[in-house]
Amino acid sequence: MKMKLRIAAVILAAVMFVLAVPAFASDFSDVKGSRWSAEDVAYAVEKGYMNGTGDGKFSPAAAMTRGMVVTVLYRREGSPRARYSPEFTDVPENAYYTSAVIWAKNAGIVNGTSATTFSPSANVTREQLAAMLMRYTDFLHYTTRDRATRGAFTDSGAISSYAKDAVAWAVKTGLITGTTDTTLSPGSQASREQFAAILRRYDGVRFEHINRKAKFELLCPAEGDVISVLNPLQATFVRRFYMGDFDDPANPSAVYDWLAGSDSAVFRSGGHNPSYPAMINFRWTCDDPVRIQTVEISEDEDFSAKADVTIGNVFSLTEGVYSCNVTNFRLGTTYYWRVRTDFRSVSDPQSFTTAWDRYRPIYLEGGTNIRDIGGRVNAEGKRIRQGAIFRGAEPECYDCGEPNQCLTAEGRRQMAQDLGIKTRLDLQEESLEGLHMQGEWYGIEYFVRPCGHWTDTLYGTGAEWLKEIMEVALDTSKYPLYFHCHAGADRTGTIGAYLDILLGMDMEDVMFNYDVTSLSIVYKRSWYGNGEEDEGDSSRVQFIKALAEKYPDLATPREQVEEYLVSLGIEREKIEAFRDYMILD
Repeated sequence: MKMKLRIAAVILAAVMFVLAVPAFASDFSDVKGSRWSAEDVAYAVEKGYMNGTGDGKFSPAAAMTRGMVVTVLYRREGSPRARYSPEFTDVPENAYYTSAVIWAKNAGIVNGTSATTFSPSANVTREQLAAMLMRYTDFLHYTTRDRATRGAFTDSGAISSYAKDAVAWAVKTGLITGTTDTTLSPGSQASREQFAAILRRYDGVRFEHINRKAKFELLCPAEGDVISVLNPLQATFVRRFYMGDFDDPANPSAVYDWLAGSDSAVFRSGGHNPSYPAMINFRWTCDDPVRIQTVEISEDEDFSAKADVTIGNVFSLTEGVYSCNVTNFRLGTTYYWRVRTDFRSVSDPQSFTTAWDRYRPIYLEGGTNIRDIGGRVNAEGKRIRQGAIFRGAEPECYDCGEPNQCLTAEGRRQMAQDLGIKTRLDLQEESLEGLHMQGEWYGIEYFVRPCGHWTDTLYGTGAEWLKEIMEVALDTSKYPLYFHCHAGADRTGTIGAYLDILLGMDMEDVMFNYDVTSLSIVYKRSWYGNGEEDEGDSSRVQFIKALAEKYPDLATPREQVEEYLVSLGIEREKIEAFRDYMILD
């Protein structure tokens, strides 16, 4: 046994020696192994706290700026999400330090240099750095009560009054040492290598946590709750559509007249977007008044992966009671949720389940008419895979005529990170004319494949466009996919109908997937036409009739659509691979 312990000790010592080598310092031409800060710089870079300044240099003697300091602390906390706020006129939306400034200001670590400025390029003094670190430590809910005697330094009288406690704490904790045996130099600029040394010391301090174990009570959703993802308007629409509760479902104006009636005023003038799903309110209590509380939601009981939901900001409702809104849940899914605080305390988890609603609407900030085509049941009683294909309105409006249907920066982040969209398929012919300022957001692959309306896809150029669209839409390697036109209604409705029919959806569900566009800030939509007679050119009924006439020997719309796509050059194997992937057993 002693021999095993001795061998283990030798191995551990060897590992510690390897870790102590400044592996990254040699990468910088201005930080050689003989420099006093070489190991500190290596440590700060290896931990991901600091980077070089370019051209293979670290610039160890250069001054730390306010923007640099908050960025390093922000990285140390894992770069938590921070929504941009134009509070400071000198903090632009896309600077390297922007999110860090917002986070640090909200956390109480820094303030502005005036009511409207932050001064990110201003150099930081040693006493200012001590004050920031003390506030950061308070933010982490560690005790900062220890103080050193300042009399040991001859220049202690030069410490600014606001920084006296912070400097005394930093000296006592060992974070800041004298620049000589008798001087502290509180007003001198803090250099990058000095900060690297402080970071290494900071990680080695055993801080006392004020409340090591917070007490939580998760209030809602309660254990075992079943919740609907639909907002009340959507739930009513579903009931009226499927239960025949509209006066005349075949009347093009029936849906719109109901929406504009006395029981809901929801369109543009009101500013409400009825296409958004329900915002589920999460509430809990916590007896530890720390500044960080994070809601974690997973489909796995061990929280091994986060769920593809959108979690809002945490608010304090009353003392000790906290809340946030969460949306974009999948249908018929069991979720586990818990609250974590200060990276130490975590609540016991609770589970709840979402109902098998008729469809899954999606919230992306600024967008409209967005939904997952999955989660529904086809005519064979089989579920369609969720999280693979999404449809909706355009995420950006080239003429800004309808700004309410353009994704905000946060909406774009939600699309890429919360939903994990991999590919964007734009069905607008006008996009080819360069009217849109398109781009790859967060690495989302972008395709422009124009589409015509309904029967247009059966002839000429429309048929050629349909083939190009389906080559992308049926390629499962490109999922999760988001396809859209301008309003997410007609052109998107065309492709949506093709996909629905291929998936074997009942025609009533295909019609619903088109009509539910009326629950958005775009105009009314009806499968039977928008104000025309049933036989009118805009009627989606004509789309089905035309396919039936084209293939009279085929019994179902699914067979007819598949045969038509094959005639355009789409491989039947690709269609089958699409169905195999999307239709769950």
